[in-house]
Amino acid sequence: MVVPSRDAVIVRMGMTNGPGWPRSKFVAGVLAALPSPLAPTGLDMQITANTTGMAADLGVAADVEARDHCVIVIKGSFQADPAGAMTLLPEQPPPCATDEHYGDPATTSLRRANDFALYKPRAELLVDGFAHVPEGSPPVPELRVTLEVGERRKQVLVSGERVWVSNFGSASPSPPVPFTRMPLRFERAFGGPLEPRNPVGVGYHPKRSARDVDGLPVPNLEAPDERVERPDARTRPVGLGPLGRSWQPRLRHAGTYDARWRSERCPFLPDDFDARYFLSAPEDQHFDHFRGAERIRCHHMAARPVVTYVLPTVRVPVHVFTATGPSRAGLAVLDTVILQPHLARAELVWRTSVPLTKKLGALREVRIGELPARADGILGYRDGKPHFGDLRAALRWLRRKPGSPRR
Repeated sequence: MVVPSRDAVIVRMGMTNGPGWPRSKFVAGVLAALPSPLAPTGLDMQITANTTGMAADLGVAADVEARDHCVIVIKGSFQADPAGAMTLLPEQPPPCATDEHYGDPATTSLRRANDFALYKPRAELLVDGFAHVPEGSPPVPELRVTLEVGERRKQVLVSGERVWVSNFGSASPSPPVPFTRMPLRFERAFGGPLEPRNPVGVGYHPKRSARDVDGLPVPNLEAPDERVERPDARTRPVGLGPLGRSWQPRLRHAGTYDARWRSERCPFLPDDFDARYFLSAPEDQHFDHFRGAERIRCHHMAARPVVTYVLPTVRVPVHVFTATGPSRAGLAVLDTVILQPHLARAELVWRTSVPLTKKLGALREVRIGELPARADGILGYRDGKPHFGDLRAALRWLRRKPGSPRR
């Protein structure tokens, strides 16, 4: 059972709010998005079987109606071969129980988002990696990286190190220093403390003179059609990794945390909370769904020019057993893909959830994966009663010939 840490929340409470960042809305939004360790979980709730070969864990999260749910997360770490076929790695790290940053949460971007969101209304694709000149090629001043999924593509223009150069009262970027590898992180993109879309970025100085910004860094990551030209001009932050919980446009989905919310709803989610808040990828990296077999191509993100992934067609059935009612079965949904092209690796996350009742311990066990059944369809016995994988197996058992052995 996951009990997430609130350390990141405590640190961020002390941050200076940028324009349009109401503190009450910001803090409450962060708290609301985490699974609550205070929710009644049931002491007997546990994963008793997992045949997927992947890591799995349980968490608890509340919905807008303040009803608690058991969130079941299955996370697989895969290696891709040159053709894109993906196989499970020998080691399977567990799902992330809290947001993980590259450093200080107040000054660095997210590396991994908390995996225990209650629900993701769309699937999302993220990249944790680098812009990379092909092996054997000389350093270059600029490189265009491309993330391609089917007919969709996203491009990022990556430049070598640059600084603002003051000249006769204005400032402009210096020529880029040639490079062979550059991190694809939001710290390298347009932004700064006064830019709510990317407060950990660089290059935006609307209130400083050209002399003051002389020598300060210019973004390495840009949209090809929207270059950074002046330190006081706003442009679009661009990246391939996750957005912070307090950043726009993600924050606008957190809902309204005003006086009415404090008096009528606190500490629960506001009425206008939007589950898109749980999506940490930039909006142009959202997809309706992943069914498996999707082909993803990453250009200029590894020593070889193109790294290909073909998402596996994996079914992840989940069986839930309660203390009083019948078992429930369903398929977990693949809603998150995280790529590491420089390693030809990927992390895939499947998710499902089950509403919890007020009765402590009502949810007893969770079984994940294809479970072996006996010839009579029985998965096992609990308190002397048979449990089946589906209704059809139960009906076959009930219609068995008189005198057939029950066990």
